[in-house]
Formats: sequence, structure tokens, C-alpha cells
Amino acid sequence: MSFSARSFAFFAMYTLASVAACGGESSSGAGGAGGSGDDAAGPGPGSTSAGPGATSGGATSGGGATSGSATTSSGSGGATSGSATSSGSGDVTTTATSTGAGDTTTSTAATGGTDPGGCSIFCSDFEGGSLPSEVQFFPEYLRARMGEFVTLDSTGHSGSRSVKVTGTDFSQMLGVAVPSNFWGRIYLKSATDIQMGHNTYVAAAEGNGDPNNGEQIRIGEHQCQLELNRRSDDKEMLSNGGMYMCSGGVKLVANTWYCLEFHYDGPGRSVSVFVDGTEVNAMHVTDWGPYDYKLFKFGFEKYHGGAKTMWYDDLALHSERVGCGK
Repeated sequence: MSFSARSFAFFAMYTLASVAACGGESSSGAGGAGGSGDDAAGPGPGSTSAGPGATSGGATSGGGATSGSATTSSGSGGATSGSATSSGSGDVTTTATSTGAGDTTTSTAATGGTDPGGCSIFCSDFEGGSLPSEVQFFPEYLRARMGEFVTLDSTGHSGSRSVKVTGTDFSQMLGVAVPSNFWGRIYLKSATDIQMGHNTYVAAAEGNGDPNNGEQIRIGEHQCQLELNRRSDDKEMLSNGGMYMCSGGVKLVANTWYCLEFHYDGPGRSVSVFVDGTEVNAMHVTDWGPYDYKLFKFGFEKYHGGAKTMWYDDLALHSERVGCGK
């Protein structure tokens, strides 16, 4: 994967007095009964209590490994993802590349169109002294406190740096503009094993970046396994095929880098998820949408799970599948 150098100072931060709560999300992220984690309207099949790292379903100690492979259950589904196409109707993608000290970043206009190769939307290895200017913190009302949650850390996947997200409050996410149909790849690592409670790692969002605004299709954890979740109705696809128990599914263990790939096709109504190069068939959907995605978000969003520290590195957003190679 090719990169070009770009590094800027953190963007201007300002504070909004409050944020409107909707869709059942709690502004504090405190736990409660019912739903698959964040829907407080009524009871659901999923446990909402936070718990320690998973010990069942094949999870093992990470032991500080620099890379790891996830264990998948047979699950249900079995669908495979189709090839991605560039969104945008006749748009011309303009690549913006500049040289700075440190990290390598390439970004392009988020309207789709022609593909210059490499990463046609955005990519960064976060090796510079600050976040690329294209990366924004959400929600806006917490932007003035961003430094409490997001830092560049010296525990890189491919280099010497990565983005460290200290997940404590309801939502600490970073966002990048995307077209409505895109592929992505990001390496992620957690300080703890995957949790029983419901939390989000990455998401594609239609709205303005606020966690309660617009449709958001989220990849995260619940019932000690990786899951896919839709914000508007809390519909969920567990990686073990739908059994609400800490058994089977994709286990992400502590202190281990994983390659997470995803294909969000908003107009085509489909989502595909891959871990370490293998598709998680139970998380593949073909009837969610159509959606007009505007942002790709990564970080930590807590509903009924515990606080969590995450690291992210080697982000690539492209019109075609990127793969796990750097």
C-alpha cells in the first residue's frame, strides 16, 4: 500500500452545550437492561451487562503478540461479498498529497469517481506528530476534550506509532469523509479481551458524525464476540450466527493486532466484514439500506459495556478491496 507524507496540527476545537439524545442511546454510556446493548426501549435477547474479557468460545490470552488470527465459528449465512465498484456518477477524484514530517497520508475527494490506485479515498500509517487534518473527532460537543481520549502512541502495527483511543465516556470516535460505497482496512488492538457488553469499534454513518444522528452501521463487540449492529432499530448480526451467549463467533483477544476489513455498499444494501483476510459470513448482510454514507468512524463507543483502550493503525479506504498487506 502506498502512502504520501502528510501531517498537520490538530484541528480547531469547540464545545457545544449539549447533545440531543435519541435512538435510545445514553449520553453517559451507563448500562441498563434490554436490547442488544444500546436500545433502552424494551427487553431484548442480548445480555447488557459488561463483563471481563471472554474466556469461552476459544478465546486465548494475547500474550503481547504483534499479530493474531481470530477464531471463527461455523455460524450461519455463508454469503460471500461481491466486488466493489466506485460510487459517484462521473465524479473525478482529486488526490491531495503534501509532504510533512513523519506520517504518510494520502487523501482524495470523497465523491468517488476515477481511481488513482493505492488508496483512492484516504490512508495513513499515523507516523507523524499529529493526526492528519482530514481526521475529525466526533461528537463535536466533546471536541474540546479530544486530548483526553485520543493520542498518538508509540505502539505501532507497522511502524512506531498508532492512534490510541481511551474509551471512557459514551463516544470517542474519529471520522473520515467517504463515498456511499467503499472498502476499508484498519488494524486494531485492544487492551482487554472482547467483552460481553455492547460497544462499537468502527462504523459507517449517514449523518453529521454525532452518534445519535442518521443511520449508522457499526462493527463492534457483544456477547464476547464480533458483531454488526444497525443504530436505528438495534438489529444485530452476531458472528456466531445469532446465539446470545459467549460461545463461538470471532474472538479478539487482548494485546493482539487484527486486520479488520469491511465493504460498506450503501446503495447496494450490503455489508461484508473480514478478519485477518477471512470473511465473517454470519455478519454479511444484503438488505440493509439503501444508505448514503458520509463518514467512516473508528475509535470506541460505549453503550452497556465497560471502558476500553483501543489502538488503530494503517488505515486504508479505497474503491476496491485493500487486503491485509501494508
